[in-house]
Amino acid sequence: MPLNEIPKYLSAETRSLVDCALEQAWQELKKDLPADVALARRKLAGTIVALASVGETDPAKLKRFALQATRASRPQPSAVAASA
Repeated sequence: MPLNEIPKYLSAETRSLVDCALEQAWQELKKDLPADVALARRKLAGTIVALASVGETDPAKLKRFALQATRASRPQPSAVAASA
């Protein structure tokens, strides 16, 4: 996420932290080959920004929670097959 898309109310330090955590999370998530790359990045970014907005500053936690939230929101293969 470019720094100009991170909310302005976050401090410069937090904005940098968000950008770094997002990039690290994306490097891991893209190995899963998400079907919708843009949506996956938006979900990662939204989770990281939300957590940073309430004061979370641990980059490892930001990354972990964002990955968990993004992966949990994807349809499971069995659910997709059952609906087809």
